[in-house]
Amino acid sequence: MSVLPEWGAIHSFHYERLIHQQQMLEDEVRTSAYQRGIIINRPDFEGRTVLDVGAGTGILSIFAAQAGARRVFAVEQTAAADFARRLIAHNKVSDRVDVIQATLSDLTLPEQVDIIISEPWGFFLFHERMVETFLRARDRFLRPGGALFPATGRVWLAPFSDRELYTSRLARLSFWRRTDFLGVDFSSLAETAAEELFAQPAVGLVPPNLLMASPVVFSYDFRSLELDALAEIRLPFRFLAAHPGEISGLAGWFDVTFEGSVERVRLTTAPDAPPTHWAQMRFVFTEPVPIQIGQRFEGSLVLRANQHASYTAQFEGKVRGHSLPPQEFRLHQYSTWSSAT
Repeated sequence: MSVLPEWGAIHSFHYERLIHQQQMLEDEVRTSAYQRGIIINRPDFEGRTVLDVGAGTGILSIFAAQAGARRVFAVEQTAAADFARRLIAHNKVSDRVDVIQATLSDLTLPEQVDIIISEPWGFFLFHERMVETFLRARDRFLRPGGALFPATGRVWLAPFSDRELYTSRLARLSFWRRTDFLGVDFSSLAETAAEELFAQPAVGLVPPNLLMASPVVFSYDFRSLELDALAEIRLPFRFLAAHPGEISGLAGWFDVTFEGSVERVRLTTAPDAPPTHWAQMRFVFTEPVPIQIGQRFEGSLVLRANQHASYTAQFEGKVRGHSLPPQEFRLHQYSTWSSAT
C-alpha cells in the first residue's frame, strides 16, 4: 500500500491575501461553474448541512446558503477567514453560515454534514495536493450517503507539437553553454541546467491544433477514491499519431463535475474550452520525437507525491517500438508560457 509523504511546507500555498483570492474569483469560468453547480441543484442543498473546505472569501458558502442550506460551516485556516466573515455578514447570510478558522486536523463540528463543497484543484488537478484535504474531510465529516460537490473529475493527456516552446528553452539553455562570459566558462553547468529546465512543466494555453493525437482520459470518483491512491497516480497512454511531425511532449488538463440531481455541471480546462486560470500543463521533452501519421506512441506518466505540496512525474515512452530517454518532471517547479492562438 502506498503511503503519502508529509507535506512539509505545504502552507506556502496560503491564499490569505485578497489579490490571490481575486485571481480565482475573476476566473469567470471557474466561479460561474461553481455558482451554477450549487444554485441550479437547489433540491440537493435545501435544508441540508454543508461543509465548505478551504472557504477563502466564503463565496461558495454564500452560494450554498442562497441554495437553501440550513447551516454551512465555512472552514478556512488562513487569515482569509476574516474576509469570509465580513463578506458573509455583508451578504446577510451569517445567520446560516459559521466561519471557522482552523486546520482540518484541528477541526471539530457539532454534527456530520450532508454535503461537502470545495475547490481544491491545482494545475493538472493534483498539484498542491489539496485533493487530499477534500478526501480527509469526506472521511471525517460526511454522513453516510452524503454528497460531494464536485463529485467526479478527469485528467486528460495528449501529445503536442510546439517548436516555439522547445526553441525558447534551448535559447535559455544557451546561456549556460557560454565558454566566455566575462572571462568565465559556464559550460560545466550546462548539463545540470538542462536537467533543471526540462524538469519544469510549462503552464499556459495550448492551441488545439498543436495536439498530435486524440487524448486519453483518466476518471476519478471522489466519493469513493481512497486517500492512499493519491500517493502514486499512474497515467498509462497509447496514442496513434493523427498528424506527421515532431512530438514536443505531453499536454495535460482536467475537468470536474457537479453530479447534481437537477443538472450535471462540468467545469473544464480543456484547450478547446473557454480559458481558465489553470490553463493547461505541458511536459516538454528534452528532444522532440519525430513521428508519422498512424504511428504508435505509448508509455506512462507516473505522478508521485512529494514533500513540496505537489508531485514528481516520471515519464517513460516508446515510438515505433523504440524506447525514449526516461525523464523526470517536477510539478512544483512549473514555468508559465502562453502560445499564440
